[in-house]
Amino acid sequence: MTITFTPEQDQYLQLAQTRAYHEGLREGVERFAWWRDGVQYVGTTGRTLKEALDAINQQEKELLAKYSSLLETWN
Repeated sequence: MTITFTPEQDQYLQLAQTRAYHEGLREGVERFAWWRDGVQYVGTTGRTLKEALDAINQQEKELLAKYSSLLETWN
């Protein structure tokens, strides 16, 4: 059985999925961060946790900009 969504419902679903994906991404990055000399790092490239979270937040912001009219009613 196939469920057909209206374009607005489909956009709300995409918006919710985008937010959930980035929430999980932030959680995973935070959980696997490691400490050295009082600074948290992620991965093996020397990127700090703050830099990684800033990059994730920026990516999410750019993706959510497509849904700016929906975000006004969502929040």
